[in-house]
Amino acid sequence: MDQPLAPTLSRSQGEPSIGVHGQAFRRQSAPVIYEGPMTPPVSPGHSEHDAKLPEHEMQPTHPGCVPGSSDALAQTDQPSCLPEASVPHELRPATPPNRPVRLLEEEPAHIAQPGVLKLSEFEVRGALGTGTFGRVLLVRLKSTTPDSPNIFAMKVLRKSEIVRLRQVEHVNAERHILSRVRHPFVVDLFATFQDSLNIYMLMSYVPGGELFTHLRRAQRFTPDVTRFYLANIILALKYLHSFNIIYRDLKPENLLLDSCGYLRLTDFGFSKVVDDRTWTLCGTPEYLAPEIIQSEGHGKAADWWACGILCYEMLVGYPPFFDETAFGIYNKILKGNIHWPRNMDRLSKELIKAFLHPDRSKRLGNMIGGPQDVLDHPWFRGVDWSALERREIKAPLIPHTSSLDDTRHFLHHPFPSLHDMPGLRMEEPPPFLDQGFESTASLFADF
Repeated sequence: MDQPLAPTLSRSQGEPSIGVHGQAFRRQSAPVIYEGPMTPPVSPGHSEHDAKLPEHEMQPTHPGCVPGSSDALAQTDQPSCLPEASVPHELRPATPPNRPVRLLEEEPAHIAQPGVLKLSEFEVRGALGTGTFGRVLLVRLKSTTPDSPNIFAMKVLRKSEIVRLRQVEHVNAERHILSRVRHPFVVDLFATFQDSLNIYMLMSYVPGGELFTHLRRAQRFTPDVTRFYLANIILALKYLHSFNIIYRDLKPENLLLDSCGYLRLTDFGFSKVVDDRTWTLCGTPEYLAPEIIQSEGHGKAADWWACGILCYEMLVGYPPFFDETAFGIYNKILKGNIHWPRNMDRLSKELIKAFLHPDRSKRLGNMIGGPQDVLDHPWFRGVDWSALERREIKAPLIPHTSSLDDTRHFLHHPFPSLHDMPGLRMEEPPPFLDQGFESTASLFADF
C-alpha cells in the first residue's frame, strides 16, 4: 500500500502550504467554539438513525464555518459561525462531580492589585501576534528597578468583539484561572487592565517562540526530544487537572520555549474548571477528542487525547488526522484509522495508542491511576520527573537571544497603532460601573 504524502503544515501568511495528494493543504489551526451540539459524522458502531439529532437541535456544519488560520500566540481568531444552541439537560447523564485535589478558590491571587500598575506606565515595543479581535504586544515597563523584570507580553482583546462573539465567560475564566495558578511550565499572569475599548492581560514574555516554529524547521523530533517536551506538558496538565481545570487547546502553536528551552503553556481562552463534564464544543479540529465531536460531554480525558495527537505530530511531523475541511478531520478522528510510519518504535506507538483510545475510561491518564499512569508508562522510563519540574535537566534546544526583548523567534508584524488602545496612550478615568457609564465595563469588572 502506498505511503500517504506527509503534509507540511502552516498557519500564517508567508508560510507556503504544501500539497497533500496533489491538493493544497493548510492546517485547520484556528480554534472553533460553539455552545451546543453539532451534527457529527456517523462513527463506527452507530447507525445514521442512532446519530441523528432532533430537527430543532441540528446545526449545519460546512467548511466555511471554520477559519483556516490563526496566529497562535494570541489565539483570538473568530470562533465558528454556527449559532449557539444548548444541549438539553435531560440528555446530559447525571453523574456525581469529582472533587478536585485542590480548590482553585483557595489559591491566592498572584496578580497586582488595582492601582499598583497603570496601562500608561508601559511602552509598546512591537507586536508578537494578531487575531480577529485581539493581539499580543511586546511591552516595557518604563520605570523599574535593576533587579526587576521590565519586558512583558501584553494580550489585548477588543471588548466589543468579545461580546459579539459571546466569549465574555471564557475571557473572565481565563483571567480567574491564570491569576491563581503558578507552575514552571505555565505562562504567568502579572496584572490585568481595561480601558474604554479593550481588556489587557500582562503576562511573562517567553522569548523562544512557538514550538510550532521549531518543529516545522526540524520537520520532526527524535523520540528523546519528543519525550522532553511531552514530559513538560504532562507535568503542566497534571498540575492543572489537580484543580479540575481542563485546558482544551493543546497544540504546538500554544507551547512557547523559554530562554532555558523549557515549554510554557499559553493561551487559556478555552480553559475551564469542570468537576464532571462540559458540553461546549471548542478546540482545534485536528486535536479534538471523539467525545467532543459527538457532543457526549468531555472532561480531562480530552486533554490526554490531545497529548497523543501532539506526540504523534512531534515524532512524525504532522498530526494523525488531517483533511482539507474540519468536517473531514472529524470523520477521520471518529473512524480512528492512523498511518504508522515504519520507523516508529514500538513503545512510541503503544504510548500514542494509549492516549488515543476512543473509550475515555480506558484512555491513558484518565484511568483509575490518573496522571500517575502516564508518568509510569515504559516510554518515560528514566525520566526524573522531580528534577524536570525543578528545571534541572538540560533542554534539547536552547533558543538563542541577544537581549530581553529579542523577538527573532516570532513572526514579524507591523508596529501596532495605539489609536485603538487609548489606555496605553494616556491614563483614562476608571469606568463608573455603578452608574452604568460604560455598558461593557461591568462585564469585565475583575479587570
